[in-house]
Amino acid sequence: MAGAKGGARPDWERQQRALARQVEQEQRAAERARVAAEKAAKQRHLEARVADTERKNQKLERTVESLNNLLRGGLSRSARFDLGALRVVPKVPQLDLGDLADPVRKPDWGQYSPRSPGAVSRLFGGAARYERELEIAKARYERAVGEAEKAEVERQRRVVVAREEHGRRVAKAEAGAREQNLVVDKHIRGFAAREKAAVEGYFGHVLKRVPLPKGFPHNVDVTFNPRSEQVIVRFELPPRTVVPAEAGYRYLSTKDEVRSVARPKNEVAALYRSVISQVALLCVRDLFDGDRTLASVGFNGHVHATNPATGEHEYPCIISISVERGAFPPDSNLEKVSPEACVRHLKAIVSSHPYELEPIQPILDFDLSKFSFVDGFDAVSTLDSRPDLMDMSYTNFEHLVRQIFEAQGAEGWTTQQSNDDGVDAVIVQRQALMGGLSIVQAKRYSRSIGVNHIRELAGAMEEKKAGWGILITTSWFTPKCWEKAREHGRMELIDGERLVYLIKEHLKKDVLIGISDRPRSRSEQ
Repeated sequence: MAGAKGGARPDWERQQRALARQVEQEQRAAERARVAAEKAAKQRHLEARVADTERKNQKLERTVESLNNLLRGGLSRSARFDLGALRVVPKVPQLDLGDLADPVRKPDWGQYSPRSPGAVSRLFGGAARYERELEIAKARYERAVGEAEKAEVERQRRVVVAREEHGRRVAKAEAGAREQNLVVDKHIRGFAAREKAAVEGYFGHVLKRVPLPKGFPHNVDVTFNPRSEQVIVRFELPPRTVVPAEAGYRYLSTKDEVRSVARPKNEVAALYRSVISQVALLCVRDLFDGDRTLASVGFNGHVHATNPATGEHEYPCIISISVERGAFPPDSNLEKVSPEACVRHLKAIVSSHPYELEPIQPILDFDLSKFSFVDGFDAVSTLDSRPDLMDMSYTNFEHLVRQIFEAQGAEGWTTQQSNDDGVDAVIVQRQALMGGLSIVQAKRYSRSIGVNHIRELAGAMEEKKAGWGILITTSWFTPKCWEKAREHGRMELIDGERLVYLIKEHLKKDVLIGISDRPRSRSEQ
């Protein structure tokens, strides 16, 4: 027995050692598998990061390529816009009656009639039962028929209502389409007759369709001079951020991060200069291509910006071109030009540092081109000793107002009396602190000026994008006028008393205003 036990012991130990070796082998195999899996995962991660970096570089290259080919990419299509495409066809879905389309089905007598009794049933009173059941069935059937008839009447009523409502929708859609098409036809006739508003609207459509990259603005103001066949546009250029600040991307495997490589500042500035040059050339090209009658184009490119010194919003002009049709290159030449060299050849004015948004003075002043001016008239010379302004004509009074500002060093113009859009004069202070464009409304009135005139001036300022509005009258303003002008912040009110002072101060003339029952001055109230 002892020998048997002694022999069993070594066998057990061998089994334990073999089991331990097996466990160890399995653990080593699992560790090798874990290491291999981690290595494969790291390799996949590395490949994914490298591929992602490559995709970012390719996207960056495509962006730069598209910026370099803005002009050439836009030359392969006609810029002419068919105003007739603005016509609309009324779109109203066909009338869908749904369940109302089908008449209400009449009841089937077969579903109500009782079974006729057989011969045996008749012997045991079946005929009498049948007669009773038949009477009941007839009553049920008649009720069902009545309900079906009422349901059919209701269905037909609802069909009539639905048809009438659909007819109203159709009539409304047709009337809206007819009204819009009348407007479109009016624009088409106006464009053919070279009417100012119609031609401006047409060029607005042309410039809205200039093929620029996604995200580029198409905001534009247009003014057209029918006499000279000249259009002047103020176009919003893309911001500086359209030029990528990155020249490329690199993947650092040791830190597992993608780092951007900065594009040199001079390269960024050069690419932005190229972009605005191409946008300007493409817009001018489309204007000429869109209307073969047009003789010359003035293009002023502006960009929205915040002045870093003041924090104020600004809209500086950074490129300005004025070119006649004959001097502008054809498409076949534009495909081969250097944009910057081309705008220089066209004698464009370009900011010395467009990327820094350094402003320039436009060749053609868009703000002034919006107005129709008349030749200046010396209204001061018509004033006798101690004249009454109320005896002046409205036209001479407007010229007199203009001369007051000219005497203070401003440039002034008097607008045409017809279609002046609520503007009597235009004043430009080139160097003044207020600076810029001011529009003037002159009222030779003998009654008070109310708030409606303030609203009219504000509307004219908005339409003409004027920096300031000046309302001058021979009479006086209601208290509400002064309040509204202060609230607006960019209005100047000059009443009769102040007007008399300004004429004496700047034109050296003593005048009077012959209005009876004038209210007390503001200082006396």
